[in-house]
Amino acid sequence: MVLESKQNIVLIGVFALLLAVSAWLQFSLLETPVAELSTEEKNAADYYIENFVSTGLDELGKKYELKAERMVHYPYGDRALLDNPHIVQYDLNQTPRHIYADSGWLYNETSKVLLTGNIRVVQSQTGQAGGVSLGEKMVIILDDDRG
Repeated sequence: MVLESKQNIVLIGVFALLLAVSAWLQFSLLETPVAELSTEEKNAADYYIENFVSTGLDELGKKYELKAERMVHYPYGDRALLDNPHIVQYDLNQTPRHIYADSGWLYNETSKVLLTGNIRVVQSQTGQAGGVSLGEKMVIILDDDRG
């Protein structure tokens, strides 16, 4: 009877060990690790457009026009580099506002544009002299509905 009891304990121990090894295999070895993108893959462009033009419309008509000598799209972060961007913003009550810069980033998800380098904002007034503002960095949200 003592021998039977020792055999039962050994069988239960072996069963518990097999169960533990099975669970470990199921949860650690069989999971596929998620591949991390390398820095090179994160910084790789997938396409570019020369003489890029994008127009934003609302229910009243044209809201803005974004032009650039070249737009380079990067899928990681859904962003685009703009070379010599020119933005024209339209408002029903004013003349169009022209914004120029050396470069910029367009963040497609939020429709935010970060302009950098030699920024010039030109706004003329109907029947009056206009004004020019200068700067080195500017953020514009082109489409309030998406941001």
